[in-house]
This record gives sequence, C-alpha cells and structure tokens, in this order.
Amino acid sequence: MTTGRRSALVVANDTYHDQRLSRLRAPATDAEQLAGVLRNAEIGGFEVEVSLNEPEHVVRRKVSTFFDDRGPDDLLLLHLSCHGVKDEDGRLYFATPDTEIDHLDATSLPADYVNRQMTKSRSRRIVLLLDCCYSGAFARGMMNRGDERMDIMERFDGRGRIVLTASSAMEYSFEGDQLAGQGKPSVFTSALVEGLATGEADLDRDGFVSVDELYDFAFDRVRTVTPSQTPGKWVFDVQGDFFIARSNRPPEPVDLLADLRGAISSPFTNVRLGAVEELAALLDDEDPARAAAARAVLDEMAEHDTQRVVRGSAERARRPEPPPPPPPPAPVQPTVAPPPPEPPAPAAEVPLAREPEPEREPEPEPEHRPEHRPRPVAATEPPPPSWGPTAASLAAVALLAAVPLPLLADSTTAWNSFAVVAPFEAALAAVALLLAAGRLRRQQLPTAGAAGLFLVVGILMAAAGIGLVKFSVEDIGVIGAVLGLLVVGGAVVAVVAGRACLSVSSTDRDHGNVEPVWLVSALAGTGLAVLALFLPYDGYSSFWTEVEEGASAEYIFEPVAVVGCLAVGLLTLSSRRRFATAVLLSAGTLAAVHYLGVVLAALQAIGEQGEVRAAGWIGIAGGLLVAFAALQIHGSLTRGGAGSGTS
Repeated sequence: MTTGRRSALVVANDTYHDQRLSRLRAPATDAEQLAGVLRNAEIGGFEVEVSLNEPEHVVRRKVSTFFDDRGPDDLLLLHLSCHGVKDEDGRLYFATPDTEIDHLDATSLPADYVNRQMTKSRSRRIVLLLDCCYSGAFARGMMNRGDERMDIMERFDGRGRIVLTASSAMEYSFEGDQLAGQGKPSVFTSALVEGLATGEADLDRDGFVSVDELYDFAFDRVRTVTPSQTPGKWVFDVQGDFFIARSNRPPEPVDLLADLRGAISSPFTNVRLGAVEELAALLDDEDPARAAAARAVLDEMAEHDTQRVVRGSAERARRPEPPPPPPPPAPVQPTVAPPPPEPPAPAAEVPLAREPEPEREPEPEPEHRPEHRPRPVAATEPPPPSWGPTAASLAAVALLAAVPLPLLADSTTAWNSFAVVAPFEAALAAVALLLAAGRLRRQQLPTAGAAGLFLVVGILMAAAGIGLVKFSVEDIGVIGAVLGLLVVGGAVVAVVAGRACLSVSSTDRDHGNVEPVWLVSALAGTGLAVLALFLPYDGYSSFWTEVEEGASAEYIFEPVAVVGCLAVGLLTLSSRRRFATAVLLSAGTLAAVHYLGVVLAALQAIGEQGEVRAAGWIGIAGGLLVAFAALQIHGSLTRGGAGSGTS
C-alpha cells in the first residue's frame, strides 16, 4: 500500500437529454457499489467523491480539482462510467447528461482535457478506469465507417499511470443519426467491485490487490459473461505495482522449504544427502517455524528414504529440540520500614537466581558416527544428463587412438606428428574425460564445470583429429587416417556431452567480481597464445606461414581452436563463472601440453633439426599463465560459495 493519500473520483452518467444517446441502466448502481468498496477502510481506504448525472461544467471542475495539489506518492483513481463518443475527426468525448451530439466540444468532457489534468498533476500513481460505450466516428446523417478503437496509447500517454477499459472496441453502431442498441448492465464495473469486495482479485494471496491482479480478475469475469467483449490495459512509465486494496482472503500457506524441495525429492541419493545436511543446519534457524519444518522433513526422510539417507536423517533428527528460554527472575519487592529513631542499617542485597546452563548436546558414540562420504557439490545443483558421463567415457576411449599413431611412421615423420597432436596430449585429454565423467556420475563435480571440460577437450581434439587425418593421408597412410577419424568421432561425442551438460546448468552471477590481477593474467596468457600463431617455431616457419604454404597447414588447427576456447572462457566469466573457469583451465593446460609437443617436434624433426624458436615456448607460457589464473579464480569461487553448500 502507498504512503501518500488515497483519493478516488467516481463519475457516472446514465441519463441524457439528447435522444440520440440512449439511457444506460448500470452506471448509477455500479458507481455507488464501487465507491462503497473503495471507501471501506479495511479494503480500499480511499477518500471517495461521487459525481452522478451532473452537468458538463460541474464534472469538468471536479476533475480539475481532483488532480490539483497532489504529491508524487498520492494514489489517484478516476472512474468514468458513461457514453464515449467520437466526432468526425476521431476525437473522443465522455458524455454528460447535458451533452449534445452536435456540440460535443462545448457540452461534453473531452478525453484530451482529462489527459491534460493527469499530466499537470504531481502524482505519479494514477489509475484511470473507463467503463464506456464507444460510438465510433459520428457525423449527422452518415453511417459509422471507421475506427472501432479508442486509441488509448495516443490519448492518455504520460508518466506513472495505468488505464483499464471495459472494451477497446465499439459496442454501438449508428444508423442514420440514431444510436441503435440497448444499454446493458456493466459487467466490467461489477467484476471490479466483486474482486475488491470478496478479495478474490488477490490472485497471489499476498494480502494486497494490485492493479495488474484486478485487471486479470476482471478480464476473466468479463470474458466468461460476454466473450465478445475484451477489457484492455495500458501501462505508462510505471515503477512497481499499484496496490488498490487490501484483501480479506486468507493468505496461501508459505512453503518454508521451497528452495530445498527439488533436492529433497531428487532421484540421486547424494543430492538427498546434501539436502539432509542443509536441513540439519536449519534446525538452528532463527525462525522457529522454519526449524520445525526442517525437523519434520528429516523425520519423514528417516522413515521412508533409502538406507544411507535414513541413517543420516535419523542422526540429525535425534538432535534434541532447544530448551525453552528460562523465565526471567522475579523482581525483588523493596520493603519499606517505618522510620526508626536512628538511621537504619542498609538492607542486604537479594542475590538474583542464576540462569541454569543449557544442557550440552551429547557427543555421539564412535560406533554411531556416520561414515565419511564426499559431500555433494550442492543440494540444488541440477543433475547432469544420465547419459552424459557414459558418453564422455566412450569419447575418452576413442581419443586414445591418437597415442599409437607415431609408431606407424618413420622417425622424422613420427616426430612431425607431435606438432599436430602429441601422444601424451591425447592421453591427458582421455584421462581428464574419464576422471570428470566419474566425478560427475557421483555428483562431485558441478555440471557447468563438466560442460566446460567436455566442450574444450572435444573442440581441441576435433581440430587435432582433423589435422591427423590430413597428416596421415599425406605422410602415414590409411591406418593413420582411420585412427585420426576415430579421434574426430570421440571428440564429437565429447562436444555433444558437454553441450547437454551446459543446457541443464544454471548461471552463477552471485559470486562477486573477478580479482583484476587474475583477469589480467588470463588476458595476458590469451595474448601470448595469439602471438604464438605468428612467431617462428623452428628455423623456417610460423604457424601462419604454414597456412600460406598449405602443405603443413594442419599444424595450426589446434592452436587456433585454443585461442577460440580461451576467448569463450573470458567472455563467459561474468555470467557462467564455473563454466568459464573450467574452459580456461582445460584450454590453458592442453595448450601448454600441445606446445610442448611442438617444441619436441622442432627439436627432433621439423625444419632444421634442433632449431627451436620462440613460438613453442611462448605457447607453453601462455597456456600455463591462463591455467594458473583460472585456478585462482576457481579458488575464489569456491570460497565464495562455501556458505551456500557449493564446492
């Protein structure tokens, strides 16, 4: 509810002197009912003024006075229930009893006038309710041809206001110069009154009725009664909700453990064990109701869950409930003695009773201590796809096809293959996939971290595998090409597993900013990886010049993929911190290992034997620098998430 004044002006006209404006049956009754519910101190709490069938000049003055001398926090509600008439130029007017169709500008309330008064008002919390019958473009002696809508966006644009209308389309048509059709009781205003009076418009059961909730309630009611009528809503530069009324509906019971429900009902045992840990911590919560709810769930899990969870739940549920606080000591009543002939001796102080010390929780017996088990990553960490770890394991096996490939070539060609992908690099990538798949299967690795590792290994090994196929076709033979294709296939499987894990992981923006020193270090390492593409790695060539020559272009495939992965990791640091650190750590480590293979190739075979130039060493330094920075960022992430059960 607002802190400013709450004022309402209800204007209703149902009788008209001009015979071409038919009598309406609803406005008078609806106006009194709406004013009553708005005036009710337990519902609306508005100061309400009603204008019923008053002439144009009186209504015009009341509207001007209503919006004058208001504060920014005042909530103003203007309700108009009458005929709405458009002239031949499309201007809208609200009809009063003395309105003459032939002189609309002089005898009715122009919509432009109402909008000017709202704009001049200092209030930025204005609600306009229009329950009008719109008459379309009117000219004496002609049929209605035109615009059936009210053009709310153009007529009532301004700051801090909401406009609700009974219908945006006309409900009456003209034949000749007579208004045809029968007026109907207002379903729209009746729905507003019903929603406020009964509290049923409080759709979220929070004890208050906002304008949005009131509109949604009225919309459903109106469409149920008259499906051809569609209420409209327009919002102009509004900050937050406008609360129209209080609700007498009892609030929905609050689920005190809503944030743990997913983990409590998870199909994964380790996730439910993590929920047990969080529930145990809530037993000491400051909110007694939340602590009681946690104890009740622990008791239920101890009775119905699996054996491992039952043991953990039972141990924690047996914790004694905290004793009630001791009553305060009774105040000592002073005794007034009659004045003696001599000054009395001072009375002895009455010692206060000492509060009993709370009983200490008994230490569990050694035989009852729960066995140590690794704690899950987080009670609310989304589980990975069930097939993800299996796919990563299969990809690891396929990557090992690159290990024996140098044995198929002569010594010089075998060493040259180290510049495409070294056997120890492929083995390291396969071991990383196997270890990550095992930890992911046991819920000991964040899904986002696994996604980063799988994607980087898949992308880099795919680039290396394509290079191996080209290298083998030219220098080794068919068997080498087949092994290269196996590497490519395994890499694609790793990419698919990583993409699936990434799709179920969540963003994690709430871990603070990255320390500048580590961000700069990661950027510097990425810069070195880019520089290594253009500097010589042996006595003849750089990776870039190999592309121009074409014969050894496969040497640049993986270094370029490394730069791309590092760029992705840097760009996602602000939105997916766990994913980004996994990408940077994996790409940096594999880059350093790959460039070690380049150095060995240059030392043993490429170009002139022993001609090792700067590119290999710079690539190693850049990869290690990025990997170290990623470790530091991951460490700060772990420390930041410790309080929330993350690791």
